[in-house]
Amino acid sequence: MLHRSLRPLLLLASLVIGCSPALKVRVLEPARVNVGSSKKLVLMQTEGRPSIRDYVLNELRRQSRQDGYFALADRTDTGAIVKVAGREVQIHGDKAPTLEQGEIGLRVDVLGWDTDMEKRVTETKDDKGKVKKTKKDVFVAKLVLGVTAFNSAGRVLLAEEEYAGQFESEKVDELLPMAAAQMVDRVLGEITPRHVTHYIRMDDDDEAQKDFVKAAENGDVDGAVTKLTAYVEQHPDNAGALYNLAVLQDASGEYEKALEHYSRAISLASKDFYVKMRDECAARLASRQALAE
Repeated sequence: MLHRSLRPLLLLASLVIGCSPALKVRVLEPARVNVGSSKKLVLMQTEGRPSIRDYVLNELRRQSRQDGYFALADRTDTGAIVKVAGREVQIHGDKAPTLEQGEIGLRVDVLGWDTDMEKRVTETKDDKGKVKKTKKDVFVAKLVLGVTAFNSAGRVLLAEEEYAGQFESEKVDELLPMAAAQMVDRVLGEITPRHVTHYIRMDDDDEAQKDFVKAAENGDVDGAVTKLTAYVEQHPDNAGALYNLAVLQDASGEYEKALEHYSRAISLASKDFYVKMRDECAARLASRQALAE
């Protein structure tokens, strides 16, 4: 049975692309760094300047809790030492914990934190066009994090990857909270799957299928599938019917069935959007398979 989080969310509304209707779906897709089906982060080790590190780790806990995709466990008190060896990690320490399946281990290090003050001059014009120069002090900081992420099998997902950012504020006490928040958001964005909206175009050229398309537009996808399936049985060489059945199956998350019907439709007709929708369906299937690893 398909896990609920991997089912596409069919939004019961249709869009018109040009003059053709399309079903709108939201699909969960992997981030740049695919963590598969894992939904728990385990903080194994941290290094760096303690005061800066504490801000970063507190922000990691806050954003994980707020976003809600990952649960976060802190096991840094075990004294584990995480070392990268090629595409694998080695965890050392007498009390070093073992990751369970579905857990992602993290090592987060503060590699750099520098602050400076710069004098800036801004120019503004008054109503008469006279230029007025204003001097002000701006505090500038640079934060650099090193992040290693790995799965329960010890395979490296991020190998000591550096994340650097520069931040400015007129208030020095705003710099660290700002930097920590933005850098943690970048790191989590690298590994957190997100829902992405897709539009799957239907083919309404065939008058005999108008009612089926309309039913799907109004949200009765199951009813439209039943009627189109019967129609395809009676008209096995109707490319539009095969294609629209593929669209409905695609929108329902039945990607393998949809790909079969897309291919059959393409063999009978040469409409460019048939190929485009088939390729996008194949990409959605690949995303699901990646998230199920």
